[in-house]
Amino acid sequence: MTVKIRGDATASAAVMATGSVMFLAAAFMPISRVFIEGDPQAKLAILQADPVQWKAEQLLFAAGTVVLPVGVVMLTRHWKTGSDGGKQDPLAGQRLAQSAALLLSTGAVLFLVELEARYRDPEAFALGNLPMWPFHGYMWLSLAGMSALGGALLAPARGHANSGTLPRELRWPGWLNLGGAAVFAGALATTGDLPPLLVYGVELATAAALIRQLRRGKNPDVTR
Repeated sequence: MTVKIRGDATASAAVMATGSVMFLAAAFMPISRVFIEGDPQAKLAILQADPVQWKAEQLLFAAGTVVLPVGVVMLTRHWKTGSDGGKQDPLAGQRLAQSAALLLSTGAVLFLVELEARYRDPEAFALGNLPMWPFHGYMWLSLAGMSALGGALLAPARGHANSGTLPRELRWPGWLNLGGAAVFAGALATTGDLPPLLVYGVELATAAALIRQLRRGKNPDVTR
């Protein structure tokens, strides 16, 4: 059995990278210092000093939040397995990738709710008056999506006795997603908070590894 991620999946990985970069760019805007400020009144003062930058940041966060899952959805369309006889068989990795796309997309919807509230009412955000369930739901779904994507990258190695293993360049992002999700989940459960940029840093590394491996392939398909 051959495991194939089609060469045109490079565009999918590029979309994942674009979404991650958008989110990380927003996270490192100067006004992001509000997230590490503990005093509510000081938070409010920061936001009132530059309301335009705050609104721009929320829009950029929203763009990255939407674009990353789109890239994962695109990737699942190019994830195929075939036997030597040309028969197409279900691939555990593809199913896990589809689960990752669903989880990340659902989480994105919840975070868009949070971002809309931040955009509309920055004072409520600064004073801690916004409900926390959209953010927590978004984080837990994102971590579940990371786990599923990590499993998808590793699944071909154990999916069939003759399938071989994914190249090292694709296996380490699989472990990065699984390990990162476990560590981040522990931190979130312990502290009740987690910077979302950590998730996007992992997915940027994953997308970069996919692009590198796909471009190195001599044939339209990367096959192992």
